[in-house]
Amino acid sequence: MKNSWKVAQWEILRNLTNKQFIIGLLITPLIMALFIVVPVLLERWNQPATTTYYVVDELGAAEALQAFLPENIVLEKQSASADLAQLVKEGKARGYFILDESFPLSGQLDLFYNDRNTQSMNTLRQALSALLQHLRLELSEVSPEQLAFVTAPAQVRQVPLEEELEPEAMHLVVSSVFAMLIFFLIFSSAAMLMQSALQEKRDRMAEVVLSSIRPSALMQGKIIGHFILGLIQLGFWLVLGLPLAIYFLDFSLLEALRGVNLAAILFFGLGGYLLYSALFVGLGATMEDVRSAGNAQGLVVMLPMLAFLFIGPVFNNPDGSMAVFASIFPLTSSTIMMLRSGLTVVPLWQLLTSGALLLVTSYAAMRAAAKIFRVGMLMYGKSATPKEILRWLRYKES
Repeated sequence: MKNSWKVAQWEILRNLTNKQFIIGLLITPLIMALFIVVPVLLERWNQPATTTYYVVDELGAAEALQAFLPENIVLEKQSASADLAQLVKEGKARGYFILDESFPLSGQLDLFYNDRNTQSMNTLRQALSALLQHLRLELSEVSPEQLAFVTAPAQVRQVPLEEELEPEAMHLVVSSVFAMLIFFLIFSSAAMLMQSALQEKRDRMAEVVLSSIRPSALMQGKIIGHFILGLIQLGFWLVLGLPLAIYFLDFSLLEALRGVNLAAILFFGLGGYLLYSALFVGLGATMEDVRSAGNAQGLVVMLPMLAFLFIGPVFNNPDGSMAVFASIFPLTSSTIMMLRSGLTVVPLWQLLTSGALLLVTSYAAMRAAAKIFRVGMLMYGKSATPKEILRWLRYKES
């Protein structure tokens, strides 16, 4: 273990003095902020264009219809004798329709258009539906108050017998943020591990290092070192981001942290990191360079993305069979279990089963990665094939 810590310290110091690492540490939060802030600003600045529709108002309801429309959709009355189709083709309006006296009874209307802006047409269709309902109420001599009374939904107030059963938005937000941070830590740190192994193979440093320490100690030191580097990154970004979130979002951070299971979040985050780090460092030892990676090695790189396949089922039905499976399956449990903890009360047996499977799988992955690492780091000239990797796994440790 002493040699592992020496390797970890060397990995930490090497990266902390690397200009690329420092630049990435500073630029990444700016890029993330841009991806969050810029879409909001663009949506705010994106003012809808004015859309004009011609209407032949035989019913005398154009003013009532205009009241159901937003300001950017304008109705312009025209006479039935005008060549409306030609005017629309010339671009003076997006389309035209006729409000005739049969509309309240039939509910049918032809909208002639010469534009592919489906959003404005959908808005106009909704306004016409509201107008039709209003006209039919007048024909039926039913007041809007009576209709609202008859069609009012049941007011059901959910009262949990236990306070912790009540889902709160802040708990979901904290769980989701931690899940995304852990996922980013897994992906970024594991990728750095793979690049580190590749670089040492190219520079032939592995031959010198492995002559003085065991391959397992070198691999453990790399995993520990890059895990600490990942924590430094996350800590730096949280120091920058949390004060801004508290100030702009009026978010009660301490109350939210008390409401989530931090122990479970840290356990599954660490377990997922160990699992994927072992897979990625073993993967790096099998490749000559990233460009020569085979299909099987490319699939391993995509394994952390498996959890995103279950995001929809988990949010829609957090106690469903798919959500339970994804929170127990070791390759997805590190992310999905944290999300479920913010959506529902996860049974104790599921937490224990998922945690045990994650630990066993992480241990098995680290043992397998150590065997692959021992042989792969000394192989040059080509990337290993799946058949060669399976043969390495059958080697007995001396």
